[in-house]
Amino acid sequence: MVTIMTNWLQVFIGGMVGAILRFTVQTLTSTSIMLWVVNILGSFILGSLNGYFEKKESTYKLFFTTGLLGAFTTFSTFSQNWFLFLRDNVIFGIVYGIAMTAVSFIAAFIGYFLNRGKSLWNG
Repeated sequence: MVTIMTNWLQVFIGGMVGAILRFTVQTLTSTSIMLWVVNILGSFILGSLNGYFEKKESTYKLFFTTGLLGAFTTFSTFSQNWFLFLRDNVIFGIVYGIAMTAVSFIAAFIGYFLNRGKSLWNG
Protein backbone atom coordinates (compact mmCIF):
# COMPACT_ATOMS: atom_id res chain seq x y z
CA MET A 1 0.00 0.00 0.00
CA VAL A 2 2.87 2.38 0.77
CA THR A 3 4.35 1.82 -2.70
CA ILE A 4 1.03 2.58 -4.40
CA MET A 5 0.61 5.78 -2.40
CA THR A 6 4.21 6.80 -3.13
CA ASN A 7 3.63 6.24 -6.85
CA TRP A 8 0.41 8.27 -6.78
CA LEU A 9 2.16 11.06 -4.91
CA GLN A 10 4.98 11.14 -7.46
CA VAL A 11 2.53 11.38 -10.37
CA PHE A 12 0.43 13.99 -8.52
CA ILE A 13 3.35 16.28 -7.68
CA GLY A 14 5.01 15.75 -11.06
CA GLY A 15 1.73 16.57 -12.77
CA MET A 16 1.40 19.81 -10.82
CA VAL A 17 4.94 20.85 -11.76
CA GLY A 18 4.43 19.90 -15.42
CA ALA A 19 1.13 21.80 -15.67
CA ILE A 20 2.71 24.90 -14.13
CA LEU A 21 5.64 24.68 -16.57
CA ARG A 22 3.27 24.34 -19.54
CA PHE A 23 1.19 27.28 -18.30
CA THR A 24 4.39 29.33 -17.96
CA VAL A 25 5.37 28.57 -21.56
CA GLN A 26 1.84 29.46 -22.66
CA THR A 27 1.93 32.83 -20.89
CA LEU A 28 5.26 33.66 -22.57
CA THR A 29 4.13 32.63 -26.08
CA SER A 30 1.01 32.08 -28.13
CA THR A 31 -0.92 28.80 -27.91
CA SER A 32 0.39 27.68 -31.31
CA ILE A 33 4.03 28.27 -30.34
CA MET A 34 3.44 26.73 -26.91
CA LEU A 35 2.25 23.52 -28.59
CA TRP A 36 5.43 23.19 -30.63
CA VAL A 37 7.67 24.02 -27.66
CA VAL A 38 6.08 21.72 -25.10
CA ASN A 39 5.44 18.78 -27.42
CA ILE A 40 8.86 18.75 -29.08
CA LEU A 41 10.82 19.53 -25.92
CA GLY A 42 8.68 17.13 -23.88
CA SER A 43 9.12 14.37 -26.49
CA PHE A 44 12.89 14.87 -26.51
CA ILE A 45 13.11 14.80 -22.72
CA LEU A 46 10.82 11.77 -22.46
CA GLY A 47 12.90 9.91 -25.06
CA SER A 48 16.04 10.86 -23.14
CA LEU A 49 14.59 9.68 -19.84
CA ASN A 50 13.41 6.41 -21.36
CA GLY A 51 16.93 5.81 -22.67
CA TYR A 52 18.37 6.69 -19.27
CA PHE A 53 15.91 4.55 -17.30
CA GLU A 54 16.61 1.62 -19.58
CA LYS A 55 20.19 1.63 -18.27
CA LYS A 56 19.45 2.63 -14.69
CA GLU A 57 16.24 2.39 -12.71
CA SER A 58 15.16 5.33 -10.58
CA THR A 59 12.63 5.82 -7.85
CA TYR A 60 11.67 9.10 -9.56
CA LYS A 61 10.71 7.63 -12.94
CA LEU A 62 6.96 8.13 -12.42
CA PHE A 63 7.51 11.70 -11.21
CA PHE A 64 9.35 12.71 -14.38
CA THR A 65 7.65 10.59 -17.05
CA THR A 66 3.98 10.10 -16.19
CA GLY A 67 3.65 13.11 -13.89
CA LEU A 68 5.78 16.01 -15.06
CA LEU A 69 6.03 15.26 -18.78
CA GLY A 70 2.52 13.86 -18.97
CA ALA A 71 1.20 17.22 -17.78
CA PHE A 72 3.79 19.33 -19.62
CA THR A 73 3.04 17.93 -23.07
CA THR A 74 -0.44 18.33 -24.44
CA PHE A 75 -2.02 15.98 -26.93
CA SER A 76 -5.54 17.25 -26.31
CA THR A 77 -4.74 20.88 -27.23
CA PHE A 78 -2.77 19.66 -30.25
CA SER A 79 -5.79 17.58 -31.32
CA GLN A 80 -8.12 20.52 -30.90
CA ASN A 81 -5.89 22.80 -32.99
CA TRP A 82 -5.44 20.08 -35.59
CA PHE A 83 -9.22 19.69 -35.89
CA LEU A 84 -9.69 23.46 -36.27
CA PHE A 85 -6.97 23.61 -38.94
CA LEU A 86 -8.54 20.68 -40.79
CA ARG A 87 -11.93 22.36 -40.63
CA ASP A 88 -10.59 25.66 -41.99
CA ASN A 89 -8.04 24.37 -44.52
CA VAL A 90 -7.72 20.62 -45.08
CA ILE A 91 -4.28 20.74 -46.73
CA PHE A 92 -2.79 22.93 -44.00
CA GLY A 93 -4.42 20.74 -41.36
CA ILE A 94 -2.91 17.58 -42.83
CA VAL A 95 0.55 19.16 -43.10
CA TYR A 96 0.30 20.51 -39.54
CA GLY A 97 -0.75 17.17 -38.06
CA ILE A 98 1.91 15.19 -39.89
CA ALA A 99 4.63 17.75 -39.13
CA MET A 100 3.86 17.98 -35.39
CA THR A 101 3.67 14.21 -35.05
CA ALA A 102 6.83 13.56 -37.09
CA VAL A 103 8.93 16.24 -35.39
CA SER A 104 7.83 15.10 -31.92
CA PHE A 105 8.62 11.48 -32.79
CA ILE A 106 12.03 12.42 -34.17
CA ALA A 107 12.78 14.46 -31.03
CA ALA A 108 11.86 11.48 -28.83
CA PHE A 109 13.99 9.17 -30.97
CA ILE A 110 17.02 11.49 -30.81
CA GLY A 111 16.67 11.88 -27.04
CA TYR A 112 16.41 8.13 -26.60
CA PHE A 113 19.31 7.45 -28.95
CA LEU A 114 21.57 9.99 -27.24
CA ASN A 115 20.86 8.69 -23.74
CA ARG A 116 20.84 5.00 -24.48
CA GLY A 117 24.15 5.14 -26.30
CA LYS A 118 25.02 4.40 -29.88
CA SER A 119 26.77 1.11 -29.09
CA LEU A 120 23.68 -0.20 -27.28
CA TRP A 121 21.24 0.48 -30.12
CA ASN A 122 19.46 -2.72 -31.13
CA GLY A 123 16.76 -1.25 -33.38
